[in-house]
Amino acid sequence: MSLNTKFIPLAKPYNHKIKNITFVVSSFGNQNTTACAEDILFDMLQHKNQ
Repeated sequence: MSLNTKFIPLAKPYNHKIKNITFVVSSFGNQNTTACAEDILFDMLQHKNQ
């Protein structure tokens, strides 16, 4: 796996507050990947209980 990756912002970060916690939500794309977001989420769900 190459460590030379280029991340591009997909959206401007924004704050989202839930009660006393403020989250900074951001999104980035990696031009060097072959997996889409759906593939990554599916893989995470498959390996969640392992």
